[in-house]
Amino acid sequence: MKIAIWWQQESWGGVDTHLASMLDAWPDPADEFTLFHNLDNPGVQRIESALGARKVATVAFPEWQASGSGVLGRGFAYVLLPLNFLLWLPRARRLLAANGPFDALIANNGSYPGAWTCLAALHAAERQRIPRRMLLVHHAAGGYGVLRQTFEQLLDRGVTRWATDLVAVSRATRESLIRLRFFNTERNPIRVIHNGVRMACAAERNESLRAGWGCGPSDFAIGMVGRVERYKGHEDMLCAMAELAAPLRQRVRLVVVGSGPEAERARLTGLAQKLGIAEKLHFTGYMKEEATYLIRQFDLLAMVTKDFEGFGLSAAEAMVGGTPVLATSVGGIPEFINPEVGVLVPPESPTDIARALERIMIDEAGTIARAARAREHIAGFSDVRMAQRFRSLLSQ
Repeated sequence: MKIAIWWQQESWGGVDTHLASMLDAWPDPADEFTLFHNLDNPGVQRIESALGARKVATVAFPEWQASGSGVLGRGFAYVLLPLNFLLWLPRARRLLAANGPFDALIANNGSYPGAWTCLAALHAAERQRIPRRMLLVHHAAGGYGVLRQTFEQLLDRGVTRWATDLVAVSRATRESLIRLRFFNTERNPIRVIHNGVRMACAAERNESLRAGWGCGPSDFAIGMVGRVERYKGHEDMLCAMAELAAPLRQRVRLVVVGSGPEAERARLTGLAQKLGIAEKLHFTGYMKEEATYLIRQFDLLAMVTKDFEGFGLSAAEAMVGGTPVLATSVGGIPEFINPEVGVLVPPESPTDIARALERIMIDEAGTIARAARAREHIAGFSDVRMAQRFRSLLSQ
């Protein structure tokens, strides 16, 4: 089977981790992949370095559109989006035709509608009669754009016709497509294939990264891994740390791994200073270390997203490596974390986070036992099982 994957992305994150895991665990070595990606896609190098012996052809395409600078430029690009989408339809057809023929296409989308060239590729695949055409959605659907509702409603109807398969990485993502975009599951069902995680941990290494993060032997290192953006809840964690009793507050450290806008980092630094815990916050930037090795450096992996997580791969990776997990009960997180294997708290509640931190830090035996159960539990969400489900669906 020859499979095209269309992937438009502006920042690295869980989508490229998912893609690398799926390709690496793909069950049929005879299948061939061609990865279509935008020129400035930062995740492409991660994919190429993670695949090892598996060969994947790559085809770069131009960026979606230049948004311009300032409010006027962004507004102009917003208004012209429908026209730009129509111009992309023949471009996507030409790219697929020049590199095909294909037996299947995966339009690898983040949020919905999200990556507009992915939707154009889906239309192109339908026009070229590619037998299997999958739209894969990783995050929540968004509401209709102002002044674009009619265009987007027509687009949604087209998507349900162009795609032979609609797939979401969690039930929460699936529900958002139905609730916010009114996808008709009688016309085209939306299947859920949960994200899969590599069950093999990185080889043990003697060196520790903790000292470089300002963490001493007796410190309690909390790690947050992912884009540094406001909705990820870093400020809630800082406020929770400030609420801890003095002996626990003395030990705790927050290590933020990931890139993001400099303005957001500055805002969090200023908040930590106001709370009197500036010395307890450390930003590492983006790190290329293997995920489970990196996360094993922490005493706790925190994912305190404010509103929605499509799945939460870093939490799953922590469970593989035996690192305890604290997470907010949002989006797809409760679909693979329960109180037996992790600690769940309400979103945007620093006080609940602080009380949970106290329990985790004081009850060390209970925390270790919960992490041990988590590793057994997460085996049901392996990358091998995930890849088999994708392969089975495309070959029907």
